[in-house]
Parts: sequence; structure tokens; C-alpha cells
Amino acid sequence: MQLAALQKAAAQAIVNIFETGSIKGDYSNVTLMSGDTGLLTYGRSQTTLASGNLALLIQDYCQRPDGQLSTDFKPYLAKLEACDPALDHDLALRSLLKDAGDDPVMREVQDSFFDRVYWDPAARSADALGVQSALGAAIVYDSTVHGSWARVRDRTRQKYGELRDIGEDAWMGHYLDTRRAWLASSPNALLHKTVYRMDALKQIAKAGNWTLNLPLQVRGLTISAEAFNVGDPVKVPAEGTPRRQLRLKNPPMTGPDVSWLQQRLTRAGIRVADDGTFGAATDAAVRAFQSANDLKADGIVGPVTRTLLEDMPLSAPASPATAVADEPMPAMAQPRPVAPPAAAPAPSSGDPSSDIKQHVSAEVQSGVQKIQKSIADGHKELIRQVSTERPAAVAASLPDGKAISTVLENVMAKSRPVLAATASVAILGLAQARDAIAWVQAGPWTSATKPGAAFSTVAVPNLPQSTTDLSSFLSHAGAYAQAIAEAIPNEWLFRIRILALALICYALYRLVASRIDLKKVQSALAQAQADEKTVENIAHDIQSQLS
Repeated sequence: MQLAALQKAAAQAIVNIFETGSIKGDYSNVTLMSGDTGLLTYGRSQTTLASGNLALLIQDYCQRPDGQLSTDFKPYLAKLEACDPALDHDLALRSLLKDAGDDPVMREVQDSFFDRVYWDPAARSADALGVQSALGAAIVYDSTVHGSWARVRDRTRQKYGELRDIGEDAWMGHYLDTRRAWLASSPNALLHKTVYRMDALKQIAKAGNWTLNLPLQVRGLTISAEAFNVGDPVKVPAEGTPRRQLRLKNPPMTGPDVSWLQQRLTRAGIRVADDGTFGAATDAAVRAFQSANDLKADGIVGPVTRTLLEDMPLSAPASPATAVADEPMPAMAQPRPVAPPAAAPAPSSGDPSSDIKQHVSAEVQSGVQKIQKSIADGHKELIRQVSTERPAAVAASLPDGKAISTVLENVMAKSRPVLAATASVAILGLAQARDAIAWVQAGPWTSATKPGAAFSTVAVPNLPQSTTDLSSFLSHAGAYAQAIAEAIPNEWLFRIRILALALICYALYRLVASRIDLKKVQSALAQAQADEKTVENIAHDIQSQLS
């Protein structure tokens, strides 16, 4: 299937309208709907937290050094990879996602990511099915983004036959009807409201616009130079319980989805034991499968690798030796953290004024404790920085924040290494100046003595054969070493001293730089202690006014 650039843009615009109500897509769109199994969704094509794709998108963005907010996202990477549901209500993250949507780098990353994760797998699925038209590609792409393409596709195949047998127009019509009925009868009531996707695609098919000629009307918007604002559409992934991203972990991942993966790998000709455990052998088999299919061989079974495995009933029918049910990868529910029980409210005294004072007092104390904890964490971080950059003796003398100032003053007061290095530089500089004058007067342009000429007549001492030969050996070895030293040309001694001078200057620079760093740490500690004192004074004043 070969699509012109304008046809691909039209197909993607249709799905953008379904997902964000915008022809070009809303890169800043952050959505969270009650009952949505995908949890937090984000971006032009609404990738979800529960599927793990949001983590992959943010990882791609963080790898871009020119991203305006790349650094701000890095603390969230671990929670995103763990698909932590608590991120649904992290207002700071949601604000960060919205702001990142205005960054041109994020828009580039999203375009590349959604092409790789959704468009390219959809194009391969369409080719495996035998789709030839632009509208057919748009239908496959929409279901790939929305979810459960393979499930409804196989239902249509079982009921109506193969596309190549009944023709693309008829097969796609049956698919749209089957998918619409499936959405309308889903146990997830939110999916009932997404049947507009099938209705819009059926209108295009009914008009006979299988090549997606423009202008094109979709949900009140004209896919052309102009666009009309409509209400936000309902964006609910049709995946039901999200499928996990399978990868090598410790402890290893287990379950029916791992067993399904191992069966499909064996069906693809890469034999691996079907034990339901994602171990090293399964990781190697996944990487081999990815390499054989020109995918990124990272060992992660995400949407791209999973789609290729789910398309195997079309591209590689099962043989009797590898008979496997033609079902998509089974879903595994993500464990949700148990929220801590809410604290019991304080008993009321019956006096509204007293209750208000008590509540405000509790809030003030809570705020003070949070600020003090933040300052204490700052102290600990300063201690860590000093302890990792200073000798162990200094680190051992840092029991808490209160002792840091005294320790730093002691360290800074011990400046004898600086004085010794300065004196060494002065003495060595004088010696170098004297040798330089003598070297110029003797004519540095004359040929140097060949190394070894002065001790060519001195025999190499033989190793002692007994203890009686030891004194003679030491005497000959000393004479031989002296002859070697005398044979070194003067210009080489000059160069060696130049190197020594450079090393001393570098040591002096490091000492001065360390002293400057210590001053910065001391200043930061003083400011932190002043902040803590200010917070305590404010809390005391508030408590006095309340009482």
C-alpha cells in the first residue's frame, strides 16, 4: 500500500479530530476521565499512562538536549515507567505536560513517536490484511490508536471472511458495522459515546471517497486550510484492561500474556520454552524477533512488537506443529497502590471560633513541618555534596547540619598546602630561570649528547649469586645508576622541571577551587539556617495572634 503524503496527512487528520477535536492535533491535550482504564492520556494522538506509551514518549523527549522542559520531566520517569496511577492527580505533572505541548521540540517528538508507535504498525497491519485504499488505511490507523484493532478485525474475518475474497469496500463496511456494535455494547459505558468514530468513517465510505480527496468534512470540521472549533470529543481507549509492556525485570514478569508471547515467538520460528516467565531466554528471543523484522531490538514488547505478533494469523498461519489460538495478547490488570486511610477529623469543641483557631493552628503546624523538612533535606544534600567531594576524615566529622559551619571554617583555615605549593613554585621558577640562562649561553641549538653515551663504558651489574656478593652488587648498581643520571642531557632535565612546574600549578589551582567551593557551601548553609529561623518566627507570630 502506497499513500501520497497528502493522503497520509488526511488519514491522520481524521484521527486527530476524533482524539482532540483539531485537524493538526492538540499537542498539549491532557485528559483524565472517570472510569477510563487508560488513566491519564496526553498529546496529539492521546497516548495513555496505563499502556506505558506515555513513559516512552516522555523518555524520547528527555533524550532531546534542546527540549525546554526535558530536565523537569526526569524526576517523573520512574513513576511513568511503573504506570503509577497516582500520577493521574499530580497537578504539577499535568501542568508540565500542557506547557511542553507548546515546545516545538515536543511537537517534533510527538510526530515521530506517534508515527513509530501507531502509524507504522497500522500500515503494516493494513498491508498484512491486503488494504489498498487511503480510507482503508485511515480505518486501520483509527482502530490502532483507539485500541483493539486485532480483536475486532478477527471477529470480522471469522464472520464475513477474508478481505481478499470479498473485496475491500465490502470487508471494510462489515468491519465498521462490527466495530460500532462492539463499542455500543461494551461493558465500559464510556465507549458507547465513541461510536461517532465509526459513523464518521462510514459517511466517508458511503460518499465513495476511498482516496480521501480534499476538502473533507469530518465531525463539522473541514480538512483543509480552515478549521472550525467544536466541542471536545470523548476520548476513551477501547482496549479495556491495558496490555502490559513486557520486558526483562527482576523479579521476572509472569502471566498468560508472557505465555502468549512465547507461543507466538515459537510460531515465528524462534523457539522458546512456554513457561509463562519472561526470563533471559525470552528476552533473547524477543530481540532476535525484533532484529529479524527491522524493529529496534530493545527486548521490550510494546505496541510495535505486539502488533507484529498479533498480525501473524494473517502473515504466518499456524501449522499443526505450532497450533496456537488466533487471539490477541491477553490483558493483565496493573496493580493499584492502596491509598492510606484518611486521618480521623479532630473532635469538635462546639465553639465555632475555637474550632476555626484549632484548624488554622493545625494547618500552620503542618505547613511549618513541611518547610522544616524541606530545609532539613537541603542540609542533607549539602552534607552529601561535601562528603563526596572531601576526604573521608572531613566526611566523618559531619554528623548533622549544625556542625557543618564549624567544620568548614576548620577546613578553610588549614591553608598550609596553598603556602607550600606557592613556595615550591617560586623556588622551582628560580632554578628554571638559572638553567634557562645557562642553556641559552651554551647554545641550545647545538646537538645534544646521545642518551647512554656517558655510561657506555660502565658494565651492567650482575645479579648476586650469594649473600657475599650483595655488597658488591649494590656498589656496582649505585655506580650504574649514577652514570645513567649523568648521561641525561641538560635539555631533558629542563623539560622535566617544566612538567613538574605545570603539575604544581595545577595542584595549586585545585586547592584554590576547593576553597571557593567551600565558601559557596558555607554561604548556602547560612542562608538555609536563616530561612529556618524566619519560618519559626512566622509560626510563633501566627500562634500568638490565634491565641
